[in-house]
Amino acid sequence: MIPFGFEGANDSSGGGGGGGGGGGGGGFTPVTNTYTTGTNATETIPTGATQVVITVDAGGGGGAQTFDGGTKGGGGGGGKVTKTVTGLVGGQTFTYTVAQASNNTGQNSTVSSGSDTHGVGITATGGSQGTSTTNGSGSGGTGGTVTNGSNAVGGSGGTGADGGAGGVGPNTGANGSAPGGGGASGDTTGPIAGGLGAGGQVSFAYT
Repeated sequence: MIPFGFEGANDSSGGGGGGGGGGGGGGFTPVTNTYTTGTNATETIPTGATQVVITVDAGGGGGAQTFDGGTKGGGGGGGKVTKTVTGLVGGQTFTYTVAQASNNTGQNSTVSSGSDTHGVGITATGGSQGTSTTNGSGSGGTGGTVTNGSNAVGGSGGTGADGGAGGVGPNTGANGSAPGGGGASGDTTGPIAGGLGAGGQVSFAYT
Protein backbone atom coordinates (compact mmCIF):
# COMPACT_ATOMS: atom_id res chain seq x y z
CA MET A 1 0.00 0.00 0.00
CA ILE A 2 1.38 3.39 -1.03
CA PRO A 3 1.09 6.03 1.68
CA PHE A 4 -1.28 8.86 0.94
CA GLY A 5 0.38 11.76 -0.88
CA PHE A 6 3.15 9.70 -2.48
CA GLU A 7 1.43 8.66 -5.68
CA GLY A 8 3.78 9.10 -8.61
CA ALA A 9 6.68 10.11 -6.44
CA ASN A 10 8.99 7.80 -8.37
CA ASP A 11 7.42 8.49 -11.78
CA SER A 12 10.15 9.71 -14.14
CA SER A 13 7.81 10.43 -17.03
CA GLY A 14 7.30 14.12 -16.25
CA GLY A 15 7.94 16.46 -19.25
CA GLY A 16 11.28 18.24 -19.34
CA GLY A 17 11.65 21.96 -19.87
CA GLY A 18 11.10 23.19 -23.43
CA GLY A 19 14.22 23.33 -25.57
CA GLY A 20 15.73 26.67 -26.43
CA GLY A 21 14.17 28.32 -29.46
CA GLY A 22 15.95 27.85 -32.77
CA GLY A 23 18.17 30.60 -34.04
CA GLY A 24 16.38 33.39 -35.84
CA GLY A 25 16.45 33.66 -39.60
CA GLY A 26 19.27 35.50 -41.27
CA GLY A 27 19.09 39.28 -41.30
CA PHE A 28 18.80 41.52 -44.33
CA THR A 29 21.91 41.59 -46.53
CA PRO A 30 22.84 45.18 -47.42
CA VAL A 31 22.52 46.00 -51.10
CA THR A 32 23.20 49.09 -53.22
CA ASN A 33 21.39 49.79 -56.49
CA THR A 34 23.12 52.37 -58.71
CA TYR A 35 21.68 53.88 -61.88
CA THR A 36 23.19 56.03 -64.63
CA THR A 37 20.05 56.18 -66.78
CA GLY A 38 16.34 56.44 -66.14
CA THR A 39 13.52 58.96 -66.55
CA ASN A 40 10.66 58.70 -64.04
CA ALA A 41 11.91 55.16 -63.41
CA THR A 42 10.79 53.03 -60.47
CA GLU A 43 12.96 51.75 -57.61
CA THR A 44 11.30 49.09 -55.42
CA ILE A 45 12.32 48.81 -51.76
CA PRO A 46 13.62 45.29 -51.01
CA THR A 47 11.79 43.18 -48.47
CA GLY A 48 13.57 43.33 -45.11
CA ALA A 49 15.31 46.67 -45.67
CA THR A 50 14.70 49.21 -42.90
CA GLN A 51 16.90 52.11 -44.02
CA VAL A 52 18.22 53.59 -47.27
CA VAL A 53 20.87 56.20 -48.02
CA ILE A 54 19.91 57.89 -51.29
CA THR A 55 22.69 59.65 -53.20
CA VAL A 56 21.71 61.87 -56.12
CA ASP A 57 24.34 63.31 -58.50
CA ALA A 58 23.48 65.89 -61.15
CA GLY A 59 25.10 66.33 -64.55
CA GLY A 60 27.95 68.67 -65.41
CA GLY A 61 27.58 71.71 -67.61
CA GLY A 62 28.93 71.73 -71.15
CA GLY A 63 31.99 73.73 -72.09
CA ALA A 64 31.62 76.88 -74.16
CA GLN A 65 32.40 76.90 -77.86
CA THR A 66 34.93 79.38 -79.18
CA PHE A 67 35.10 81.12 -82.55
CA ASP A 68 37.53 83.99 -81.99
CA GLY A 69 40.61 82.33 -80.52
CA GLY A 70 39.94 83.42 -76.96
CA THR A 71 39.90 81.14 -73.94
CA LYS A 72 36.27 80.37 -73.17
CA GLY A 73 34.68 78.89 -70.11
CA GLY A 74 34.46 75.28 -69.01
CA GLY A 75 31.21 73.92 -67.62
CA GLY A 76 30.51 73.74 -63.91
CA GLY A 77 30.41 70.45 -62.03
CA GLY A 78 27.09 68.90 -61.04
CA GLY A 79 25.80 69.02 -57.47
CA LYS A 80 25.15 66.12 -55.08
CA VAL A 81 22.49 65.45 -52.44
CA THR A 82 22.48 62.62 -49.88
CA LYS A 83 19.46 61.71 -47.77
CA THR A 84 18.85 58.91 -45.23
CA VAL A 85 15.34 57.47 -44.92
CA THR A 86 14.37 55.06 -42.13
CA GLY A 87 11.29 52.97 -41.39
CA LEU A 88 11.03 51.51 -44.88
CA VAL A 89 8.32 49.12 -46.04
CA GLY A 90 9.37 46.47 -48.53
CA GLY A 91 7.57 46.62 -51.84
CA GLN A 92 6.94 50.36 -51.72
CA THR A 93 8.61 52.50 -54.38
CA PHE A 94 10.64 55.59 -55.19
CA THR A 95 10.74 57.38 -58.55
CA TYR A 96 14.02 58.63 -59.98
CA THR A 97 15.43 60.51 -62.96
CA VAL A 98 19.16 60.52 -63.79
CA ALA A 99 20.86 63.43 -65.57
CA GLN A 100 22.37 62.60 -68.94
CA ALA A 101 25.40 64.17 -70.66
CA SER A 102 24.75 67.68 -71.96
CA ASN A 103 26.44 70.38 -74.04
CA ASN A 104 24.30 73.03 -72.34
CA THR A 105 23.40 73.52 -68.70
CA GLY A 106 23.85 70.26 -66.81
CA GLN A 107 20.70 68.27 -66.23
CA ASN A 108 19.19 67.79 -62.79
CA SER A 109 18.83 64.39 -61.13
CA THR A 110 15.84 63.73 -58.87
CA VAL A 111 14.34 61.17 -56.48
CA SER A 112 10.83 61.31 -55.06
CA SER A 113 8.46 59.04 -53.19
CA GLY A 114 6.27 56.83 -55.33
CA SER A 115 4.18 54.62 -53.08
CA ASP A 116 6.68 55.24 -50.27
CA THR A 117 5.04 57.34 -47.57
CA HIS A 118 8.01 59.44 -46.37
CA GLY A 119 7.47 62.31 -48.77
CA VAL A 120 10.94 62.18 -50.25
CA GLY A 121 11.70 64.96 -52.75
CA ILE A 122 15.37 65.38 -53.74
CA THR A 123 16.87 67.46 -56.54
CA ALA A 124 20.57 67.77 -57.33
CA THR A 125 21.19 70.67 -59.71
CA GLY A 126 23.35 70.48 -62.82
CA GLY A 127 26.37 72.69 -63.37
CA SER A 128 25.98 75.75 -65.57
CA GLN A 129 27.30 75.88 -69.12
CA GLY A 130 30.59 77.68 -69.70
CA THR A 131 30.08 81.21 -70.94
CA SER A 132 31.43 82.51 -74.23
CA THR A 133 33.13 85.55 -72.77
CA THR A 134 36.90 85.36 -72.35
CA ASN A 135 37.71 83.10 -69.38
CA GLY A 136 34.00 83.01 -68.58
CA SER A 137 33.66 79.79 -66.65
CA GLY A 138 30.48 77.95 -65.70
CA SER A 139 29.53 77.72 -62.04
CA GLY A 140 29.03 74.53 -60.08
CA GLY A 141 25.58 73.07 -59.63
CA THR A 142 24.01 73.22 -56.19
CA GLY A 143 23.80 70.12 -54.02
CA GLY A 144 20.91 70.87 -51.74
CA THR A 145 22.09 70.72 -48.13
CA VAL A 146 25.12 68.57 -48.88
CA THR A 147 27.69 69.30 -51.58
CA ASN A 148 27.95 71.68 -54.51
CA GLY A 149 29.86 70.94 -57.68
CA SER A 150 32.95 73.06 -58.23
CA ASN A 151 33.23 76.06 -60.49
CA ALA A 152 35.16 75.71 -63.72
CA VAL A 153 38.59 77.34 -63.85
CA GLY A 154 40.54 78.60 -66.85
CA GLY A 155 38.56 76.74 -69.47
CA SER A 156 38.69 73.36 -67.72
CA GLY A 157 35.42 71.83 -66.54
CA GLY A 158 34.50 71.90 -62.88
CA THR A 159 34.58 68.72 -60.78
CA GLY A 160 31.30 67.03 -59.94
CA ALA A 161 30.46 67.00 -56.25
CA ASP A 162 30.83 63.22 -56.14
CA GLY A 163 34.25 63.29 -57.78
CA GLY A 164 33.61 63.23 -61.53
CA ALA A 165 36.56 65.06 -63.09
CA GLY A 166 36.03 68.02 -65.37
CA GLY A 167 37.38 67.94 -68.89
CA VAL A 168 40.95 69.26 -68.89
CA GLY A 169 41.38 72.46 -70.84
CA PRO A 170 41.39 75.15 -71.87
CA ASN A 171 40.23 74.86 -75.45
CA THR A 172 40.42 71.07 -75.73
CA GLY A 173 36.76 70.25 -76.08
CA ALA A 174 37.34 67.44 -73.58
CA ASN A 175 34.27 65.84 -72.05
CA GLY A 176 33.72 65.68 -68.30
CA SER A 177 33.87 62.38 -66.44
CA ALA A 178 30.91 60.84 -64.63
CA PRO A 179 29.35 61.59 -62.34
CA GLY A 180 28.86 65.25 -63.02
CA GLY A 181 32.15 66.54 -64.38
CA GLY A 182 31.88 69.68 -66.50
CA GLY A 183 33.08 69.87 -70.10
CA ALA A 184 36.17 71.83 -71.08
CA SER A 185 35.98 74.79 -73.43
CA GLY A 186 36.29 74.26 -77.18
CA ASP A 187 39.37 74.56 -79.35
CA THR A 188 40.56 77.98 -80.46
CA THR A 189 41.64 76.88 -83.93
CA GLY A 190 38.89 74.41 -85.02
CA PRO A 191 36.63 75.65 -83.87
CA ILE A 192 35.83 72.54 -81.81
CA ALA A 193 32.68 72.58 -79.73
CA GLY A 194 32.97 72.64 -75.98
CA GLY A 195 33.12 69.29 -74.22
CA LEU A 196 30.03 67.55 -72.91
CA GLY A 197 29.17 67.79 -69.27
CA ALA A 198 29.02 64.25 -67.91
CA GLY A 199 25.80 62.60 -66.82
CA GLY A 200 24.80 62.05 -63.23
CA GLN A 201 24.03 59.07 -61.05
CA VAL A 202 21.45 57.91 -58.51
CA SER A 203 22.07 55.22 -55.90
CA PHE A 204 20.03 53.54 -53.17
CA ALA A 205 22.07 51.85 -50.41
CA TYR A 206 19.79 49.63 -48.28
CA THR A 207 20.46 48.20 -44.84
